[in-house]
Amino acid sequence: MLVSSTHRACIFVQATTGSVSAFGTNYVNPQPTSSGQRPSPCQTVFMFALKSPAKINVFLEVLGRRSDGFHELETVMLRTGLHDVLEFRSLPGTSGDPVRLKLMNPGIHNSNFPLDGQNLICKAAKRLLEWTWERSHNDQPHPSAEIWVWKQIPAEAGLAGGSSNAVTTLIGLNRLWRLNLSRGELHQIAASLGSDLNFFVEDVRAAVCRGRGELVTPVECGGSFHFVAFRPPVGNSTPAVFSALKIPPADAQRTPGSVLDAIRRGIPGLLEKTAFNRLTDAARTVNPQMADMMEIIERLTGRPALMSGSGSTCVLAARNRRDAIRLQSLISMIPDTASMIITV
Repeated sequence: MLVSSTHRACIFVQATTGSVSAFGTNYVNPQPTSSGQRPSPCQTVFMFALKSPAKINVFLEVLGRRSDGFHELETVMLRTGLHDVLEFRSLPGTSGDPVRLKLMNPGIHNSNFPLDGQNLICKAAKRLLEWTWERSHNDQPHPSAEIWVWKQIPAEAGLAGGSSNAVTTLIGLNRLWRLNLSRGELHQIAASLGSDLNFFVEDVRAAVCRGRGELVTPVECGGSFHFVAFRPPVGNSTPAVFSALKIPPADAQRTPGSVLDAIRRGIPGLLEKTAFNRLTDAARTVNPQMADMMEIIERLTGRPALMSGSGSTCVLAARNRRDAIRLQSLISMIPDTASMIITV
């Protein structure tokens, strides 16, 4: 399966003309239909695949609690090379569910990735139709799609796999169904679904996100960054982490200036020294396994461990690719501890 290099490089397959029109550098050829036959020249099949990237928070400060129940945040996010893949296939119009969700990976339990309306992918598809089709087409059958997902981003990991999948769904279905929504409209829908989705609407490597995460300011990224990621067997519940959080007074709050300087100048060593996450102490309380793992790895490597989001994924900032390989080799000495190198 070929996938586009970013959200913006979508692939459009139309068998009507017998040719492939690619909006990007990669393309896919017409695949067999559900009956096992390839589409004939008189059929139209739309099919493409998009990467759905994970993010890492290299700075996160909680400024206070809002009147709507959310927290006011200031966070710096990096888009990573770790990604899921979502493959979109058109289906005939229907009055039923807009999306039929399928999982490509064997062995992933449905409790970690439900295939029904609980999944953010299905919620995103439903919200998209509420904003578009139901406003103008009344009771007419709405478009529908089959979405196949290849999961690589773990759940409850602080890497925003679910949020990224939801935004990739908005972008993919906007194209598949020819809704022609602008980026601004996609931002509005994303903000209605959650707090960290809007970062993925922007096709950028780094950004400062404020408000509850919906206000996105892109940041120039001056070089490549390598991280070694690890996590305990148990994930973190975001509500539990925020419930355990003690919000600091205004004069004790951090600002992201040094982190942004490190990103703009492409200096991994400076990023290692200045990265910060206010949620870390609360998450250590909620997940003692994560706390123990962070302490062991920090002692072994001599490097500070940074938690991403609300956890439980933590990362070490490496100085270059070779340093990342060395750090991963050290972590591999700890029994039952999996790790991977993530590049930004």
